[in-house]
Amino acid sequence: ITSDTQEFIEALERGDVQRAVGIYGGPFLDGFYLTGAAEFERWVEAERAGYVRKYRGALESLAAAARQRGDANGSVECWQLLAEAEPLNSRIAISYMEALSAAGDHAGALHFARSHETLLREELDAEPDAAVVAVAERIRTHPTAVLAAAGDISLLARVPSKAPAASVAVLPFVNLGPEQENEFFSDGMTDEVTNVLSQIPGLRVAARSSAFACRGKQMDARQIGERLGVSTLLEGSVRKVGNRIRLTAQLIDAADGYHLWSQTYDRTLDDVFVLQEELARAIVRALPLPTAGARPEPVIRPPTGVLEAYTLYLRGLYFARKRTVEGFRIAIEYFEQVTEKDPNYALAYAGLAQCYALLGFDEWGVLPARSAMPRAKAAAERALELDPTLAEAHCWRAVLALIFDWDRAKAETGFLKAIELKPEHAVAHTWYALLLSVMGRHDAALERILLAERLDPESLTIHLNVGRVLCFARRYDEALERLRATLEMEPRHALTYVWLARTLLALGAPQEALTIIQQGVQVAGRNLILITWLGQAHAALGHRKKAMTIVEELRQERERHYVPLVYTLYILARLGDQEAFEWVEKVVHERSGHLAFGSTDPVWDPLRADPRFETVLRGMGPTPR
Repeated sequence: ITSDTQEFIEALERGDVQRAVGIYGGPFLDGFYLTGAAEFERWVEAERAGYVRKYRGALESLAAAARQRGDANGSVECWQLLAEAEPLNSRIAISYMEALSAAGDHAGALHFARSHETLLREELDAEPDAAVVAVAERIRTHPTAVLAAAGDISLLARVPSKAPAASVAVLPFVNLGPEQENEFFSDGMTDEVTNVLSQIPGLRVAARSSAFACRGKQMDARQIGERLGVSTLLEGSVRKVGNRIRLTAQLIDAADGYHLWSQTYDRTLDDVFVLQEELARAIVRALPLPTAGARPEPVIRPPTGVLEAYTLYLRGLYFARKRTVEGFRIAIEYFEQVTEKDPNYALAYAGLAQCYALLGFDEWGVLPARSAMPRAKAAAERALELDPTLAEAHCWRAVLALIFDWDRAKAETGFLKAIELKPEHAVAHTWYALLLSVMGRHDAALERILLAERLDPESLTIHLNVGRVLCFARRYDEALERLRATLEMEPRHALTYVWLARTLLALGAPQEALTIIQQGVQVAGRNLILITWLGQAHAALGHRKKAMTIVEELRQERERHYVPLVYTLYILARLGDQEAFEWVEKVVHERSGHLAFGSTDPVWDPLRADPRFETVLRGMGPTPR
């Protein structure tokens, strides 16, 4: 006995996305209800949402593939199906309009824009997203610009938008417990509620990192709503004392600050997942969702049956999200404790994969790649064994394929799978954009990173990577503009100074690069990656003695702890030193993650004239098409 759902899943698993889309016949068990079977209804709702996400991801994959092979009509067909499935989704509306225009049907794109606008007003009493209006205006006035695929980078990422009625940001819950360290728990509760609300069809939920970026800022409800592009805010507090939890939550109209709903819950820690589900359902009932018939019921699937493992996981997640060396190290300790308490906790293994992958990447420069990456790979693969549908695990396994295995084909497959499973996964979109840059597909890379930015508009990391993608595309002036804006977001962010200096050097402005990196050292401290670029700036200016002093400083540091060899290579290559290529061989042996970007990153330009470097790049594996 077979079923269309079974055939749908099997088609996806064997990579036959076209077949899967053809099989999909609409929502799972649509119109089927059992009276008095609440548990069954919750299961059906969760399954239904899962199949919708897979179908949406499959269509987006087909659309991307069609565009890459130049099949404009095929891309239009996919986006049309997505627009029919989610007619109120502004992101899909934009992509459908751009696909129509790219296929030459500018009139059809403008007609759809008008229809989308009318539908929003009729269904939600809301104005269209300003980004939709901007795309329509661009098509009306400069239709050929659409063929350049995001030639105007400011268009979709920076235009303020009017929020749809069914939209919410879950702001960080305030920790009111007697122990300050319990902030990990209040943050974890915020994360869980954000995750479950993100699964509700028709509801736009602000990305977690964007919502957390508002913590501690002196902004009123209207300002937060405008910044995050939402019409409602969920704020609250958590007081955890021993085994008791008191959670108070309020839903607020972002336009005027009035409370729409509030509730206080008193539970024990044993009921934490029930509490999260109750809260999510109450919020869904209070929001004006554009759905016909019965409202979707959020369902929490406990990630573990071991409560101690869950609290340890929240601690690990709390430290991992600090994105500091010390934070990653502490997170690893907690995630390893989780796997001891519950060896089947897939998310904990995904967390380990993330921490080890980043600590082993040259931009952190903490652990040797040959030490960290195999641990990361083992953790990611264990996570996938436990849960093949875990987008986070697919994402970090793909990152490892890119920066350690140097297997671009496997990396692309992994990123697309992560995005299929979780289309709103901004981290996966970001890394996929970097892979597209490596493959020389710069327009597609820019389109992808701007999508990540729309999904998570307050993410410092994503803003930085917009500049990185522009730098890789040799669009240096635009990269500088973006990176300077990123620096305004966080003036102490060392990597922003690094990428400003990298871009200025590529542009042929070494004195400006030296000035900016000196500012970085003054503000963020004399860390190794900053002084590496200080050495590069001196080398570009012909200050050989100063550059070699930094090479010596790196050598001395290497005697005390690990320092990536690629740091020294960059300075020697910029100096034109004869021994630079010997260091290339060392960097290849070390499995430098930066070498994965050798085909596109301007930092490698001093070596491109050497045919041996081209041989190295060819040895890193084929580029997928």
